[in-house]
Amino acid sequence: MIILLVGIPGVGKTSLIKESLKYIKKDIEVVNFGDIILEFAKRKYGIEDRDDIRKKLNKEEYEKLQLEVCKYIYKKYKGKNLIVDTHLVIETPAGYKSGLYKKMADILKPEIVIVVVSDPKEILERRLKDKGIRDRELEDINKIKLHQDITIYYSLILMHEYDTKVYILENPNGKLEETSKKLAEIINNILGP
Repeated sequence: MIILLVGIPGVGKTSLIKESLKYIKKDIEVVNFGDIILEFAKRKYGIEDRDDIRKKLNKEEYEKLQLEVCKYIYKKYKGKNLIVDTHLVIETPAGYKSGLYKKMADILKPEIVIVVVSDPKEILERRLKDKGIRDRELEDINKIKLHQDITIYYSLILMHEYDTKVYILENPNGKLEETSKKLAEIINNILGP
């Protein structure tokens, strides 16, 4: 079963996954789509870091890379319980683009989408703390809210088109353990006894 755990940069999904694994009862693997796409981009295009992928690859190169990664993930983890940490919507210098367009969803066949959301002010605070680690362009709070809203809407399109179940999980500042337990509870309920 493929579970997509999605949210915009700074929402805390990667931290949530790491913490929630302590509470998940069934065997489950986790992959970070961005990490895998970076591995592929380094080998194929000499890209150095994740932020350069969206800046240096043209649309066709990026989409081809995305499909290759989807095929790799599906083949490697077929028949296993898998969480894919990814973004449904990516902001680029040319505007928003799909992080999981139709051809990708056709390959991965996600059954569940868990959208992690936070107050846009908290996301901005997290990004400011993270600014030294990654070179993210800072956005204003309205743009953060819009990006988050588009991600939620996109998850509903997946629900409609692929009959995925969608969960929205609030991740407030200072509540990592509590929210991780909620995430684990959702996943435990999905995977069953």
